[in-house]
Amino acid sequence: MKLARMLVVLLAATAFLFAQEAAPAAAPKAAKKEAVKKLMGTVVSVDAIANTIIVKVKKGEDTLSVEAGAKITQGKKEITLGDIKADESVTVTCKMVDGKKVATHIAVAAAAKSAKSKKTVSTSETSTSTTTTTTEKPAAAPAAAPEAAPAAK
Repeated sequence: MKLARMLVVLLAATAFLFAQEAAPAAAPKAAKKEAVKKLMGTVVSVDAIANTIIVKVKKGEDTLSVEAGAKITQGKKEITLGDIKADESVTVTCKMVDGKKVATHIAVAAAAKSAKSKKTVSTSETSTSTTTTTTEKPAAAPAAAPEAAPAAK
């Protein structure tokens, strides 16, 4: 009988100890979730050697350290910290470590300026080719019409 009581007490004490060890492990996870933030802004500068990035946000500028394993993407493509240029739009996921912001993920927006430049070039090329085509069509149109009819049969 005494042996049974001792076993029950021992099991209860062991369960109590394990419950106390599990509780502190859950508390830091909740703290990490609260510390994660997303910043949206434009890049002021990047220092790939010091692993830092300065981002201009609504309230000023934020200087962030970039952790060694940080994921840096532009669209679906992974890039390096050195590939990021000034004035690019970024979304940075960061966490607080020892009172400093540390970037864990940087998403660079697609370059809109280069797309606008390409559109301008294509528009000017199109208007040039339209002028050339308009000049050439009246001469080529009568000759092409009789040849196209017999080939279609």
